[in-house]
Amino acid sequence: MKYHISLDIDFKRNENPGKFIVIEGIDGSGKTTQAQLVAEKLGAVYTKEPTTGPIGQFIREGIAGAGNLPPAALQHLLSADRAVHEEEVKKLLQQGKTVVSDRYLWSSVAYGMADREGTDYTDGEVLLVAQSILSMYHRFILPDITLYLDVSVDTSMKRINEMGKEKEMYETPEKLQLIEKGYKWLIEQFPQEIVVLNGEKPVEEVTEDILEKIQSMSS
Repeated sequence: MKYHISLDIDFKRNENPGKFIVIEGIDGSGKTTQAQLVAEKLGAVYTKEPTTGPIGQFIREGIAGAGNLPPAALQHLLSADRAVHEEEVKKLLQQGKTVVSDRYLWSSVAYGMADREGTDYTDGEVLLVAQSILSMYHRFILPDITLYLDVSVDTSMKRINEMGKEKEMYETPEKLQLIEKGYKWLIEQFPQEIVVLNGEKPVEEVTEDILEKIQSMSS
């Protein structure tokens, strides 16, 4: 028997004096580089997910293939790691500091959708998949600004290959295509929450675009 379910969802908003900025994108989009550069330019605190704490390290080992984590287990670990991360972020925001994070809850949804075998991004099933994942995260503070760096899968793979490191479980064209679809679906569903920027530009130009967008959205 099939059941039709329709849900409304909202998120906790940041009511602290500090600003919470998140940069998202598929692997190889330049989000880590940009998050670090933007944090430096703004005199902000740089942070990332998974974190460098014990849970975050375990997740990174699993993503690298050492732990062979089932997708469901990975989502629960990400939620636990985020709970720790959020406490650190809230303390900084309460002090009036700006925090720039490399990934946050939107990435967990996009990657989690890609992990669900047979997810069809063109029909209503994807809504249920996304909502089941979002139900773990709606209690976390939503960023004031989320910027998605849009690059093609070809560009992503080229950059990953140029790094010369061992590829992680998500760093394949097939996985990245699914993750990209997940992000695009989220952008369509939550247009007021995620701003898309061209990540194909040279590093300096992308940084300028990000800073301009932050300034325009903060004024």
